[in-house]
Amino acid sequence: MEPSYYGQETENTRQRSNSNAGGLSDDQNGQFGMQAQLGKMMWEAGSKQVQDTFQSYGRIDLFRPYFDVDPAEVRTRLIRSFIPRKPSQIQVSPDLYGPSMIILTMVALLLYNMKSSGIIIQNGTLMGTAMFTCFGSWMLISGALWVACFLLAAEQPFLTILSSFGYSLTSQCLVLLLTSLFHSSHDHLFFFVLLASFCVPSALRMGLIVCNQSRLPANRVMLIGIAIAAHLLLIIYLHFGFHVVLEELDEMVGVVDVNAIKETIPIE
Repeated sequence: MEPSYYGQETENTRQRSNSNAGGLSDDQNGQFGMQAQLGKMMWEAGSKQVQDTFQSYGRIDLFRPYFDVDPAEVRTRLIRSFIPRKPSQIQVSPDLYGPSMIILTMVALLLYNMKSSGIIIQNGTLMGTAMFTCFGSWMLISGALWVACFLLAAEQPFLTILSSFGYSLTSQCLVLLLTSLFHSSHDHLFFFVLLASFCVPSALRMGLIVCNQSRLPANRVMLIGIAIAAHLLLIIYLHFGFHVVLEELDEMVGVVDVNAIKETIPIE
C-alpha cells in the first residue's frame, strides 16, 4: 500500500505542469496579438500614405481654373500688357495659360533667330537650352520680384506676379520677332528703338502692378526700378548674350569631347 502523500504529490505535479503549459500558451497568444496589432498599424499607415499621395495628385485640379481662360480674354490681356496705367486702375486676373503660350512663343523665336543668323550648335540641344533659359528666367525673375515685394512691404501673391510678368514678355517676343526679320547685325539702333517703344511701357506697367500694395513712396520707386531693370536686362541678354553664351558652352563641350576622344585613342 502506497503512502497517502504520494498521491497528493502526483496531483500537485500535474497541476504545476498544466499551469506551466497554460502560461506558455498565454505568452504565445500575447505575441500573436502584438504582431497582429503591429500589422494593423502598418496597414493603416500605408493606406494613409497612399490616400495622401492620391490627394496630392488631385491637388493638380487646383491649377485647372488658371488654364481655363477664354481666348478673347487672353487677347485683351495681351493688348493691355503694353499700356501702363495707374495702380488703382489696373485689374489683374491671374492665369497661366497666356504666359505659358508666350514663353513657348519666345522659345520658338529664339530658335528662329539663331537659325536665321547662321549660328550652328554642334553639341547639345538648342531647343532644350532655349526652353530652360525662357522658363527659368520667367520663374526666377518672378520669384525675385515676389521677394522684393515681401521685403519692401508690398505683398503681392506669387501667382499674380507670375502671370503679370508672363504677359509683359509679349513685348519681348515682338522685339525678338522684328529684330530677327529686319535687324542688321552691324547696327543696333533698330533694336533700341523697339526696346523703347514696346519693352519700356510693358516694363513700366509691370512695375506699377508690383508696387500696387506699397504705401511708402520710396518703396514704390524701388519696386518700379527693380521691375523695369529686370524686364529690360532680360531682353538685352536674349538679344546680345544668349547666342554668345550658347556658343561658348558649345565650344566647352566640344573641347571636352575632343579630349575624351584623344584619351580613348591608344598611343602607338
